[in-house]
This record gives sequence, structure tokens and C-alpha cells, in this order.
Amino acid sequence: MKIPVFGLVMIFVIWLTYELKKHTKEEAKTRKDFWERERKSGFIPRKSTNDIHYITITEQFLPEDKGPETGELYSVCDRILQFKDKPVADLSEYSNTELKEKYGTANFTSLSEADSNFTFLVPYFGDLCRLLYEDGRLAEAEKAALFFTENGIYTYQIVTILGEIYSLINDTEKLSALLDTVSSSPKTQERTVEYLKSLIG
Repeated sequence: MKIPVFGLVMIFVIWLTYELKKHTKEEAKTRKDFWERERKSGFIPRKSTNDIHYITITEQFLPEDKGPETGELYSVCDRILQFKDKPVADLSEYSNTELKEKYGTANFTSLSEADSNFTFLVPYFGDLCRLLYEDGRLAEAEKAALFFTENGIYTYQIVTILGEIYSLINDTEKLSALLDTVSSSPKTQERTVEYLKSLIG
């Protein structure tokens, strides 16, 4: 028996209404659960932050010759060194609520600062590697890029520059090791992995 077109339309409308109501209820519950977690996180006492990996900003990965004070390299190095005595850590995997739940409300301000500092610095880390690489200062570019990757920073610019250095000097062992390292990290973009693979051939 064929169902009239009008009947099909009514069935669809009833189904759509049901789905919309269900979605609205689920959305409301998600919002309610979130705000309840957020409320409770405000009362969580201070917890140890010993498991957080802080990046120490020093002169060790910067070039000795930073060029003229009016140059881009000098400016980049100067920006980085402004964070010499400040906390720097990549906490992007956590939401604000999760940070408070894991480390306590009392630590939230300092941890937020550390994460903001990291976010601000990452582009300058990439610029530092790029400027040294473009100037043909491969050893210094490698030193800087290695410092960043060893601290878990796998941005496209930093990793690909390091890969290009290894490709130029025909160090396939280091290039393969770099590919293995970044491939195993959830922070690595797929295009970064693909680019390294193209360098290996």
C-alpha cells in the first residue's frame, strides 16, 4: 500500500520535531553539566603542578650574533627574552574548567599566564628558526629548532625548517628520527608529517 505524499510529509514533520526536541534537551543538559562542573571547580584546593613541563627561556638557543638593533632577528630575540623570568607552558589541551579541576583554583591565574605566554611566543620561535635558516646559519637554526622540538613544539614552520636542514646536509637518519617523533604526537598537523615524508622521498 502506498502512503500518500501528505502522510509522508506528516511523518517527516513528526520525526523532525522529535529530533529537534531531543537535541534541545541534550544541549540543555550539556550546558547544565558544564556550569555545574565550572561551579564545583571554583572550590577545588591547590594541587601539585609538578607534572607541568615549563619551557625555560634563556640565551642558550639564541644566536650570539643577533645583528643590528634595527633588524628583524634582533627584534625577535628581544621579544623572546622578555619572557626570560616568566612562566611558559603549553596547556592548550585543557579548558579553563579542566585546569581548575586538575590543579586547583589557586593555581589557575599563574597557569593561564603560562599558557598565554606560550601562545604569544610560539610564532616568534618559528620566526627565529626561519630568519637563521634564510641567512644560511644552519647550525644555529638547527640548535634553535631542536630546542623547541625537544620541548614538544611541533609547529609546521619549526619542524619543516629542521627537516629541510637535515635534507640539505643529507642526514637521513636524523630526518627519519624527526619524522617518527612528530608523527607520534597528537599536536602535529598532518601537513607537517606529509612534508617530512616528501623530504625523505
